[in-house]
Amino acid sequence: MVGRLLQLSRAARFRLWAVVTAARLRRLGGRLVLEVDEVPRLLGLPTVEIDGYPGTLTLRIGREVKLGSGLVIDLAHGKDGTIDLGDRVVFQNGVRLQPWGGAIRLGVAAQIRDRCELKSAGELVLGERAICGRNVTLHCEERLELGAKVGLAERVTVIDSDHGFDGSDTFFMDQPVRSTPVLVGANSFVSTNGVVLRGSVIGENSVVAAGAVVNGGTYPPQSILGGIPARVLKSLADGAHAAT
Repeated sequence: MVGRLLQLSRAARFRLWAVVTAARLRRLGGRLVLEVDEVPRLLGLPTVEIDGYPGTLTLRIGREVKLGSGLVIDLAHGKDGTIDLGDRVVFQNGVRLQPWGGAIRLGVAAQIRDRCELKSAGELVLGERAICGRNVTLHCEERLELGAKVGLAERVTVIDSDHGFDGSDTFFMDQPVRSTPVLVGANSFVSTNGVVLRGSVIGENSVVAAGAVVNGGTYPPQSILGGIPARVLKSLADGAHAAT
């Protein structure tokens, strides 16, 4: 009986949040499209931050999704955004989602741990059971994909774009943005403080060492990558082992 009452209360709180959010967006010329298979488990209701006049926010939520406290959905001026959460997705606390004209798509049972930031102007995709450790940053301008069962340890950064810098007096933010898709293959692991930059394609079942910087390029499956810039140190296919 108590469980049923809690479930009804949770559903009522979420419906009220949806009504209020939709009304806020409408007042600013935007729109909320909400598709919910099952009301998520809530440690707190999401905060929607709106910059200027938003477009359409499409929010899809699967079954048994958990939303931690302090979740922020940050909407950019004049841009549509999509957040697509598969079944059993888990957000811990303090996560920030920025669908700035793009989509953020999380596969079944993906986990986003405390204080992560996911920003997308393109297609940011996490596969089934992918895990982002605490304070991970994912920035997508074009396409950033983490395959199924990929693990990112604490403070990892993955980004598919950068600003050019030509040595002139032009402010770096005013210089052209360059983007090249990034792919981290299935069942790979990026260790603490690892950085994966635009144009990087890491084969499946690979490991990136702590503090390594993968500065573009294609790397074969079962690689152990390390260094700045990263290179293949060993191949797991040859019987090497790595600790994660």
